[in-house]
Amino acid sequence: MLSIISLAAVAALSGAPQDYAPNRGQDGPQRVAPRGSYAATCSGSYVNQGRLYADCRDERGRLRGTSIDLQRCGNSDVANNDGRLVCGNVRGDYENGGGGGNNGGGWGDNNGGGNWGGNGGRNTITVYRDANYRGSSITLRGEIADLRTTGLNDRVSSMRFQGEWLACTDANFRGRCETFTGDVSDLQRYQMNDTISSLRPYRGSRW
Repeated sequence: MLSIISLAAVAALSGAPQDYAPNRGQDGPQRVAPRGSYAATCSGSYVNQGRLYADCRDERGRLRGTSIDLQRCGNSDVANNDGRLVCGNVRGDYENGGGGGNNGGGWGDNNGGGNWGGNGGRNTITVYRDANYRGSSITLRGEIADLRTTGLNDRVSSMRFQGEWLACTDANFRGRCETFTGDVSDLQRYQMNDTISSLRPYRGSRW
């Protein structure tokens, strides 16, 4: 007698981890941010190449960019310790020389202004839902392989940053990619309005 096995049972039998997203980029599978107590005081979390990135509030209420190697965490809870991701005896790193501070970037406000430059400098970018730096906004540090974690995937209309950045229409820096130098007040002029899904500082011919 034939038996019907559900897809969930097949996944369980195969031992496939359930925290892997289906998209596969040039760097392999991208894991979604794992559960942990850090989520209560951190935002914008995502995983890239096995490393968890997030903006976490320190004891003074400031947002600090931080990251941790998940392979070293095992089954330990990932927590926020004064703006730094930690698990067990493992302490993560502050991004961009510590971030935080009075000019520490972090999430933008609904008016778009805020500390968009921060200490991140060329590794910090602020994206806006509307042209001319209006509408809801968010400040991000380093490369963002998938903007779905920010709520602004395919919804960016203007950007502010220093240096040169690469913007791509698909996650994991695929699809149509363009480089931008300096602020972009209206992405419609580049036929990239509401199409961007990944961003990172431009690294020359290596991309």
